[in-house]
Amino acid sequence: MKTRLNKWILLAVLLLCAGCFRNNIRIEIFPIAQLRSEDAVNRIAQALRPVSGISEIRPDLMNHTLTVIFNGNVAHIKNIEYAIVKAGFDLPHWPANPADKAKLPESLR
Repeated sequence: MKTRLNKWILLAVLLLCAGCFRNNIRIEIFPIAQLRSEDAVNRIAQALRPVSGISEIRPDLMNHTLTVIFNGNVAHIKNIEYAIVKAGFDLPHWPANPADKAKLPESLR
């Protein structure tokens, strides 16, 4: 009886642990007014390269948005936003530092 109970407890613990390691794939859309050219896309992609957990970025030049697909267990939205803003691009709720923005070509400011 005691052995049977121990097996059930072990099974329950294993099942709970397996649930903690689910993939947390998230999709976030960032509106970026300066996203008008391939140069802007390349600069943002370069800025996002050090952020681990990002699996794909999809720029939409017509709507000036950037869709980022990432693992929410590894990367966080604030990390992605910080990388975009640090590259000199404005987000609606977080303007870029003028010094970072000055590093961009005139066409992207």
